[in-house]
Amino acid sequence: MTSIERTAYPRFKRLITARELHLFFSPSREEAEWATGRTQSAEHRLALLLMLKSYQRMGCFPKLAEIPNMVADFVRRAVELPDGTLPVYASQRSAEQHRALVRKRLGAKYDAAGARAVAGETIRAEAEAKNNPADLINIALEKLVEAGLELPAFSTLDAMASALRGEVNAAICVGIHDRLSEAHRARLLGLLDVLGLDGKTPFNRLKQPAQRATWSHFKNLATHLEWVDGLGDSALWLEGVASGKVTDFAGEAAAADAGVLRDYTPMKRAALIACLVHKARMRARDDLTTMFTKRIATKVKKAKEELEKIRKNQQAMVEALVGNYRTLLQQVDDGGPAQSAQARAAAMTGEVLGAVADLDQEADAAEAARCLDGKVSPALLALAKALRVQTGGLGAVTAAVDGFGGFAQQYEQIEKVSAHHGDNWEVLLYGQIGRDRAVMFDLTGLLELRATSEDGRVLDALAHAKRYKASRETIPEIGEDGRKVDVAFATQNWQKAIRDKSRPGAFVRRHFEAMVFCYLAEELRTGDVAVIGSEEYADWSEQLLPWSAVEAKLPAYLVEVGLREAGDDGPFDAAAFTAQLQDKLTAAAAAADAGYPDNEDLFIDPATGVPTLKKRRADDQRPSAKRLEQEIKARMPERSLIGILARTAYWIEWWRRFGPASGNDPKLKDPFGRYVITTFVNGTNMGPYEAARHIAGVSGHELSMAANRHFNIAKLNEAITDVVNAHARLDMSRAWGGWYDRGRGRHPHGHLPQ
Repeated sequence: MTSIERTAYPRFKRLITARELHLFFSPSREEAEWATGRTQSAEHRLALLLMLKSYQRMGCFPKLAEIPNMVADFVRRAVELPDGTLPVYASQRSAEQHRALVRKRLGAKYDAAGARAVAGETIRAEAEAKNNPADLINIALEKLVEAGLELPAFSTLDAMASALRGEVNAAICVGIHDRLSEAHRARLLGLLDVLGLDGKTPFNRLKQPAQRATWSHFKNLATHLEWVDGLGDSALWLEGVASGKVTDFAGEAAAADAGVLRDYTPMKRAALIACLVHKARMRARDDLTTMFTKRIATKVKKAKEELEKIRKNQQAMVEALVGNYRTLLQQVDDGGPAQSAQARAAAMTGEVLGAVADLDQEADAAEAARCLDGKVSPALLALAKALRVQTGGLGAVTAAVDGFGGFAQQYEQIEKVSAHHGDNWEVLLYGQIGRDRAVMFDLTGLLELRATSEDGRVLDALAHAKRYKASRETIPEIGEDGRKVDVAFATQNWQKAIRDKSRPGAFVRRHFEAMVFCYLAEELRTGDVAVIGSEEYADWSEQLLPWSAVEAKLPAYLVEVGLREAGDDGPFDAAAFTAQLQDKLTAAAAAADAGYPDNEDLFIDPATGVPTLKKRRADDQRPSAKRLEQEIKARMPERSLIGILARTAYWIEWWRRFGPASGNDPKLKDPFGRYVITTFVNGTNMGPYEAARHIAGVSGHELSMAANRHFNIAKLNEAITDVVNAHARLDMSRAWGGWYDRGRGRHPHGHLPQ
C-alpha cells in the first residue's frame, strides 16, 4: 500500500494559503448562477460548487467529508450563503447527478474502463525502468490528464501499480537468474553464509566499500576491486535491465541483511545480490577515480602554494644565487684559480709546441726525436702536467659549485626563481607528485579509460608516458606510430616545462608525466574521459537517447517548451532554432533598451559602456513597524527545535519522503514520530544510542535502523525541497517584498537550504 501523500494524486493539503483559496476556489458570477439554476437548496448549491471547483483544481471528485472546512467556508462566504450551511446530499443519486453536471460543463470524459486501460498500459511500460510505486502512479496520472480522462480512485491506481510492478519485477528477476551460470549462482548465494569466527558474512563486505577513498588506502581499494570483479561479469547478468531498476534492486539488497535476504525466494535473492555486485563494482571504480582526481587537485594546490612561498622567499633566494654567481666569477676572473691555471698550462705547453713547430704533419718519430734533442718523454710529461694544471683550475670551479649544494640544487633554485618570474607553477608540480608516481601509474593500469569524444590526445600522451616510464631524464617526442606525440591540449606554460632547449626532439620525463596526470584528472572531472564500468565517471554519451527516439519526441517537446505552436508541422532544424533564438534575443534587447530611460537604478557609462546598479539604502524603520514587531514577538510562542520539526512535518508532510528502499510504505507503528526523531538526531549530529538515553520510548537500535534503511541523501533533498516550496507559498513570504527584500536588498529565502 502506497500513501497518497507520496504521490501527485490530487488531494487537499493541510496547508492552504489565502492566495490559493482566492486563486483556485473563488466561484465566478457565472458559475454561481449556473449552480443556482440547477439546485433547489443552499446545501446542494454549496455541494455543487465545491464539486465544480474541486474538479477544476484536482481533476477528480473528492468526497464531501474530505473537503477542508476552510475551503467550504470560503466558497459559502463567496456566494453569500447563510452561516451554518453545510454541503450535504440527500441521496447518492443527487451526488451522481451533480458529478454528471460538472462533467458536462467542463467537457470531461467519464470512461472508467478506458482510464484503467491507459493507467495499466503506462504502469506496465514504466515499471521496466522504475521501481517506486509512487513514481508509477505519478506517470499514470500524467497520461490520464493528457488523455482528458477523469482520474480513477487512488486505491484503484495503487492496486494496479502494486500488481503490475510485481509482475514486471518477477520477470526481471527470472531473466537475471537465467543468465547466471550454476557456478555464479552458488557463488552469489554463498555470500550469505557465515565463514569466519567473527560471525560476519562476505555479504557484509560486499555492502561496504573497502575503505574511504584516500591515497593511503589505495592497496585496500585495489584489493576490493579485484575481489568484486572476481565474483563475475555483472554486466552480462544485467543485460537489458534498466539502470534505474538495477539501482533500486541494489538499494533494497543493501538495506537488508543476510538474514532478511534468506527469507526471499532463491530467484529474487540471486537477482538482488547480482544487482548489488554490479553496483559494488561500479562504486569501487568510482572510489579509485575520485581518489586520483582528489590527489591531483591536492598536489596542484600545493604546487601553487609553493609558488606563493617562493614569491615570499624570493629575495633571500635571489641574493644567494647572486652570491654564488659572484664566487664563480672570482674563480674564473683575472688572478683567480682558473685563470692562473690556464696561464701556467699555456706556458708549459708553449715550450713543447715551439720545439715541434717546424715538424711536418707527416714527419716520422725519428724526426720528432731530433727536434726535441732526443727527449720525447720529458715533452710528453710537460704536456701531461699542463693538462693536469688546467684540470685543477676547472676543479676549483666545480668545488665552488659543490660548496653551494651541488649543480642539482643550483638548477632547482634557478627553476624555482624562473617559475616565480613566469608565474609558472607547472614546473613545481612534479616535486609534489614524484613520490606518488608509481601508484598513479598502477591506478591508471587498473582502470579502463576511454575518450568520450574524438579528441583522445590525453590518453595517447598517457600511453606514451607508460611506454617510457622506466626512462630517467627524457623521453622521445616520437610515438609508436612514427609521428610526434600531440601535446597541443596543454597550456603554454606546460609546453615550456616539458621541453629542454639543450635536448631537442625529447620531452623532460618528469614534467611530461606531471602534465599527463594533471590533464587526465581534469578530463575525468569534466567527462571528456570515461571509466568503463564506473557510474559517476561513465560515458555520458551512452546515456543519450538514440536520434530516432529524439525525432519522435521532438514535436511534442517543442510545443511544451514554447518553441513551436500546437499544430505547426513545419521543419525545425538548427537554422530555424538559431533564427528563433535571435528573434527572441532581439526582442528582449529592444524591450530592455525601451525600459532604460525609466530605470532609475541602472546606469550605463557613456564612455565605457559598462552598466552599473546604484546602491539602494534601506529606509529607517518606522515606529509603527517597531510596534508591529514587538506585538508579533509577544504573541509568538517559544518553540523547541524538535517541536518545530514535528509541526512542520505535520503541516508540510515532508516526513512522507522517507521510507524503505523498496518504495513501499514503512511497516512502523508510528512512522511520523520515528522519522521526526531520526531527523532531529541526525541534524544535531547526535548518535542514535546517545539520543535514546535522553528520549523516552525509543531505542538506539530503532533510530539506527531508520537512519540506515529509510534515509538517504536523495530523500533528504526531497524533504528539504518540500520545506523550501512550502515557505515560498506562504502569504508572508510574498508580502515580504517579492523576490527581493526591499529594505535589505536580499532574497527572502536566502537562509533556506537550496
